[in-house]
Amino acid sequence: DGISHIDYVNVLQLVCIVSGYASLCSLLALGFMMMLSKSLLHATLIFSIGVSLAWTVLGWAFSPGYILPITGVVALALSSSYTFVVWDRIPFATTNLGVALKGMRSTLDIPIVGLCVLMITFLWTIWWICAFVGTFNFLHDDEELSNDWMSVVVVFFFFSYYWTFQVIKGISQTMVASIIGKWWDMSEEDALPLCSSVLYGSASRTIVRSFGSICLGSLIVGPCIVLTRISIFFRLAKPKLNKLTNSPKRLSGVELENEKCDPGCLPILTSCAPQNDGIISRNVNQWSYTYIGLYGYTFWESGSRAAQLFEARGWTHVVSDDLIMTAMFMSSMIIGCTTACLGLIVAEMDGFSFTSLNKPISTAFLICLFLGFFLSCAFLSIIEGSVSAILVCYAAAPVDFHANHHKLSEEMKSAWKHFWLQKPIVNNNGR
Repeated sequence: DGISHIDYVNVLQLVCIVSGYASLCSLLALGFMMMLSKSLLHATLIFSIGVSLAWTVLGWAFSPGYILPITGVVALALSSSYTFVVWDRIPFATTNLGVALKGMRSTLDIPIVGLCVLMITFLWTIWWICAFVGTFNFLHDDEELSNDWMSVVVVFFFFSYYWTFQVIKGISQTMVASIIGKWWDMSEEDALPLCSSVLYGSASRTIVRSFGSICLGSLIVGPCIVLTRISIFFRLAKPKLNKLTNSPKRLSGVELENEKCDPGCLPILTSCAPQNDGIISRNVNQWSYTYIGLYGYTFWESGSRAAQLFEARGWTHVVSDDLIMTAMFMSSMIIGCTTACLGLIVAEMDGFSFTSLNKPISTAFLICLFLGFFLSCAFLSIIEGSVSAILVCYAAAPVDFHANHHKLSEEMKSAWKHFWLQKPIVNNNGR
C-alpha cells in the first residue's frame, strides 16, 4: 500500500532537531578546511572510503534488507576508483584550494554569506515541507484524483525544491566571486572590514540585476556539470587503465601537442590545449556564476566569455579538474550520512511516526539524509564559489595577483608548473 497520510508535527520536529546538527557540522567542516587545507583533499578521499566501508559492513550486519549494504558497496567502489584516478592531481588542487581559503580568511563577509545561505536553505526547507505535506494530505483525501496525477504533483514539488536550492547556491557563488574579485585587487596589508560595502554591493547586484540570469543558470548548469564531470573522470581514468594493462596508447597529433605543453610559459599559454573539446561548454558551464559576480554579464554571455578566456590560455583541461568540487560533495554526503544516523537515534528514542506506512526508521533516515546533505551543500557552496573565482582571476589577471599577493602567486605558479611537468611525453611509437 502507498502512503495515505504524513504527520506534520513529527516531521517538523525531527527536521528542527537535526538541522542544528547539520549546520554545526557544516561550520566545523569549514573550520577544519581552513586549518588543514594542505591535507584536506587526502583526508576527505580516504575518509569517504572509510565511511563507505563502514556503511557496507554495518549494512550487512544490521540491515534486514539489501538496500543499505548494496548502496555501501556501490559507494565504496566509486570512492575507491575515483581516489585512484585523481590521487596524483591532489597537490595541484590543494594549492588552488589553499589560495581560495586564504582569500576567504581575509574577510568575514564570505562566512557571513555562507551563514545567510544556510539560514535561507533551512527556512526554504521548512516552507517546502509544510507545503508538500499539506498538499499531499489534501489531495490524497480527494477520491477523484488518480495516483498518476499524485505522482505528477510529487515530481513538481521535488523539482521546485531542487530549482530553488540551485538558485540559492547560485546567489552564494555569485556574491562570493564578487568579494574574491575585490580581494584579488587588494594588497596583503589591506583588509576588508566586517559587512563591508563590497558585501552590500555584491548582494544588491546579484539579487536585483542578475537574479534572472542566476535563475536561468540554476535550471541547466547542474545537469551540464554532472555530465562534464563524468566525461572528465573517464578521460583521467583512461591513461591509468593503460598503465595498469601495460599498453601504452598511441597519441594523436592534437593529444601529443597537449602533452608537450611548455610548463615555463604557464602565464601566457595560448594554444597548448585542444580547442572546443567539449570539456567546457560554450555557454553553459560552472564559471558562469563567477563571471556574473565579477563583471555583471548575463548568464549566456558569462559562460561564453569564461570558455573563451580558458581556451585562449590553453587551460581548458586544467581548470576543468573537478577534484575540489567532488571533495565538497563527499563532505556533504558524509555530513548527510551522520545526520541520518542522528535522525535514526532521535526517531527510535522518541517513537516518532511519520507516515501511514508505519516505517519510522526508514522515513527518518531518508528525511535526515536529505536535509543534512542539502544544508551542507548550501553552506559549502562558498568554497566552490571561491575556487572558481580564484581560477578565473588567475587566468584574467595573473600580474595583479603577483603584485598584490606575491607569496601566494609563487605558490600557485610552482604548483601549476609542477602539474605540467608531471604530464608524460609519449611519442608516436608509444615510448
